[in-house]
Parts: sequence; structure tokens; C-alpha cells
Amino acid sequence: MLPVFLLLLLLLLLLAPPGSSAAGLGITARTLSPCYSADLRPASERLVSAVGCTVLLTIPPLKASKAVAWEYKTGLWEVIVSYAPDRPTNTSRPYENRTRFNETDFSLQIVLQREDDGWYRFRSESEATDWFQLRVVEPLSEPEIVGNSSVKAGGNTKLVCNVLEGKADLYWWKKNGELLLGSDHIQFVDNTTLCIVKASMNDSGYYACVVRNEVSQNETSFLLHVQNAANVVLPMILACVIVGSLAGVFVWCRTRDRPCHNGCR
Repeated sequence: MLPVFLLLLLLLLLLAPPGSSAAGLGITARTLSPCYSADLRPASERLVSAVGCTVLLTIPPLKASKAVAWEYKTGLWEVIVSYAPDRPTNTSRPYENRTRFNETDFSLQIVLQREDDGWYRFRSESEATDWFQLRVVEPLSEPEIVGNSSVKAGGNTKLVCNVLEGKADLYWWKKNGELLLGSDHIQFVDNTTLCIVKASMNDSGYYACVVRNEVSQNETSFLLHVQNAANVVLPMILACVIVGSLAGVFVWCRTRDRPCHNGCR
């Protein structure tokens, strides 16, 4: 059961004049260092950050206030943290152990999870900010390229780029460090799959798949070797010659050791 003071606080917030947010009262947010995936510059109205990073939400100085709260919504509405003077700060269970509320300037720090993607607002009895959008994106893992590492000249082959963690917004391909463009010979399927039609010796080399989203970029490379037709036929001819020679030697030895039935000594 909720403490009485918390019920009173929520009642005050709900009954507060909903009149639009006070002029000049807006949320500023930024991702704190160290975070190697997201932009660290402060933003208003909207911020994109990464899973595992810490975000700081701040507001301009307020008049004296008896009760304040940070709210969150993404379909459902909930209070992240609520505070009233001479009362302990009350933090919603999903945010315990990963938020820090400053009782002096009312700022809020959150260590981000994927589920924190949504809209945030600060509210007191008399005023409230506009809703602030926080986009939480998972950084991309190193992609993997799946395909045959060798192909016969004149044959077709394809390389598929997979991302195991995170969602990529963009894919592109490079060969030996140079951007690959589509043609009748080089074809792309949703940019995740590279198809080489009638491969030639010039298609041998290192192919790289590059993936990107709002907070990260990653890539991996794959060595493709195109075999000349002669390189395939010659070993087969040599193998046939060797097998034939061994068979001839075997027959000769059997004939040489066969006993004589004509009375010769």
C-alpha cells in the first residue's frame, strides 16, 4: 500500500493546473561520459542515447515547491521518482539502483535500458515541462559475413551480412577498402546480401560489410578467392595420371610374381 504522503503528492500533481508548461521551463538532457556510443552534446526536446549509458535530465531553477516528480510514458504513464521536503525520495521499482535524483536542483540521472525509450516530463504542483523524447538504441555488435570463401571463375556466389546484437539502419559493402556500387555483375538484396554474377579473377579480394545505426557503426571483412578453371582441371588430370600409373605398377608386379606353368625353369 502506498504511503499517505505519496498519495497526497500524486493527488497534488494530478490536480495541479494542467495549463500548458510554464514559459521557459523545459528539459535539457545529455549523455554523460564515458559513453563511446552516443553524442555527448546536450539536447532539448529529443535525445538519442545508447543502452548502458547514463543520461542526465535537468530543468531550469524552480520557485519553491512542496512536491515534485519525474514522469514517464510510453503508452502507459508512471512516476519514476517523487519528492517532497522532509520526506524520503520515492523511486519506482523498475528504476531502483539505476537512478540518482538530486534534491537540490531536481535533476535526474538514469542508467539506460532498452525499455527506457519513451517520453519524460518534470512536474510540480504549479508547473510542468513539455514531454521530452528519449530514444534508447542498442549499439551494434560486429557483423558476420556468411558465404563460400572460394568460387570457380564463371560461377555465381553470394555473401550475407548478419548483425547478432542491435538493429542496423544502414548496410553498405566495400571491396579492398573501396565502396561497392551495384551493377549487372554486382547486385544487392536489401543491402544485406551481396551477389556476384559470373565471377572473374578480378573479383578476388577482401569484402567488408559496414553496418550503422544512430549510436554505433561496425564492420567486418571476408576474403573471397576466385579459382581459375585451369586450377581446377589440372589437379584432376594429375590425379588421374597418378592413379593410372599406380594401377599399371600393381598389374606389372602381379604378372611378374605369377608362377610358370609351362615347365620352364
